[in-house]
Amino acid sequence: MHAGQSASAQSIQPQLLGKLVGILNDLEPIQKQLLNLYQEKSKALKQVDAALIEQFSVVEEGLTRDLQFVLLRRQQLLQTAAQQGLPADSMKELLSGMGVAESDPVFQRIFEAQKRSQKLRHESWVQWIVSQRSYQHYSQILELIAHAGQKVPTYSRGQNESSTGGAIFDASA
Repeated sequence: MHAGQSASAQSIQPQLLGKLVGILNDLEPIQKQLLNLYQEKSKALKQVDAALIEQFSVVEEGLTRDLQFVLLRRQQLLQTAAQQGLPADSMKELLSGMGVAESDPVFQRIFEAQKRSQKLRHESWVQWIVSQRSYQHYSQILELIAHAGQKVPTYSRGQNESSTGGAIFDASA
């Protein structure tokens, strides 16, 4: 029975390797497009070009959907590998478990994809921070305009105060 399982696992390995390469083939252009988009979006943020930022956001949503689909395929591949008894914590472990040499170009492609992924996380984080800070400043400006240039104090004398100390402090209440 053990021999049948290992023969079954060996027969599925070329399929798994083919799917893994297909995932990398789809992942690489999406990552590169997102990196280019983030560079252009960063320029638009610096220039405060709202129309261009909106256009980039629409493109970013589409690329993000594509990326999520590729990641779903990756997860399915790793689940299939785990069902076959192969290591399935990562694509690198899967390749090692299938006996692919680390000198194989597919390992380098995975390493490059990981580097691009790290750059994407960093750039999206930076843009999120810029967007949040811009929103805070915009909100503060709107508040100043709404209150005729005067910042409304959190605690003030005369407003929202009664002549007594309130129900808790006023024994006559």
